[in-house]
Amino acid sequence: MKQYRYSTTTRRKNRDLSFFIRNGLRIFMGLLFIGSAYVKMVDPFGFALKIEEYFISFSLNFMTPTSMFFAFVAILAEFMIGWALLLNIQMQITAWVLLIFMIFFTLLTCYLAYFLDVLKIINNIFGTNFERFMVTDCGCFGDFVKLTNYQTFYKNIIFLLFAIIIFRQRKKYKQQEWYYITQWGPILLSVFFALFVMIHCLLHEPWHDFRPWKVGNFIAGETYSEAPEIDFVFQYRNNQTGKIEEFSIDKLSTISDDSLQNADFESNYTYIKRSEKVITPGINARLADFSITNNEGTDIKNMVMLQDDLNFIIFIRNLAQMNEKKLKNIKALIADCQSDGIPYILLTSTSPYMVDSLNLLELDSNESFFFCDATPMKTALRNDPGVIMLQQGYILDKWAFRDVPALADILAHKEQYDNNLQKYKQKTPPIFMDVTDSINIEITPDYQEIDN
Repeated sequence: MKQYRYSTTTRRKNRDLSFFIRNGLRIFMGLLFIGSAYVKMVDPFGFALKIEEYFISFSLNFMTPTSMFFAFVAILAEFMIGWALLLNIQMQITAWVLLIFMIFFTLLTCYLAYFLDVLKIINNIFGTNFERFMVTDCGCFGDFVKLTNYQTFYKNIIFLLFAIIIFRQRKKYKQQEWYYITQWGPILLSVFFALFVMIHCLLHEPWHDFRPWKVGNFIAGETYSEAPEIDFVFQYRNNQTGKIEEFSIDKLSTISDDSLQNADFESNYTYIKRSEKVITPGINARLADFSITNNEGTDIKNMVMLQDDLNFIIFIRNLAQMNEKKLKNIKALIADCQSDGIPYILLTSTSPYMVDSLNLLELDSNESFFFCDATPMKTALRNDPGVIMLQQGYILDKWAFRDVPALADILAHKEQYDNNLQKYKQKTPPIFMDVTDSINIEITPDYQEIDN
């Protein structure tokens, strides 16, 4: 292919409005792709879960075992495109790749945004009851920014227009040969950097955590729900003035208790309707599906999370997949907690029957085990198993099983954790709640249930 080279003087003369538009769009799209790839790069496990949802949406369940592979490929591709755009590398090729990339994802997000609407119309016309699971968040920006399917589609329409402009202007960008330093070097470095970050964050925990379970967050508030306080309001029309007036239940009770007032009210007012009025807004938990349930089905998560002293939640999603290597640090931490009287619980999505049959932790009893669904546990910790350390409802630290320290090392940094806790409380004041809920249990260092 013939390469076109421009001198510095020629390029300066050609810097008209189109020059700044095409290069401005090139830099913007490059930074956008790099940022979008990075927030997924630090949490490849989370993006793989999103890929699984895509496969299920398209009835490709048999491909779910490949979700991690496709997550790696998609993140690498997006990151490389971003660097190529930002550094103006082989724009004739990069513009083609960018355009194809944006066309594909614009069509995909169009399907996600409108398929259920079309399905609803078909059901209304033909009286059918077809249903389809659909991804509700595209995952374009990981857990950093959540967008609806409509928002994602409209966003991609705009970015597709930018990609078309870059494509039409591709021959006007500075053209270079495949130099090792300016061309191959940055591309290969971007690949190595992306692979390093993804593998590191996959083996450990994401070093940039955008989930509610990040260190420093008041997680007890994220799992706490409270129903709104609602009062009923009754609307009546004043027969003399024609105005609509509202009466509370207390007001109507007062009127009905007075025979004279009641007679006057019935003759001068006509009932219209009853409506609800929110007195105190409720609290909708972001993690409403997270629970810490005992064998009797009682959820004690508030009691566990709001302990005044240091305590641990040890996440073991699937006991059947555990081995000595994964449980080595966990066993050591449990033994130290038992010796020092530090509270802890074991949280699993494994059935109680399997917990009883698999005594992998060699405990005297399984009364320290509590139960939760696997999905919210995956949100809390990407690795299985792992440990989260809490105090007064705040997350002080979290570790994958490979990184769980000895209790002595944790207590050696207790002063630093205490200082951090005060900072977290200033940044995010706690939501005070009633944790008793008339639960007839007492929390012991290993959270065993005993009769009061």
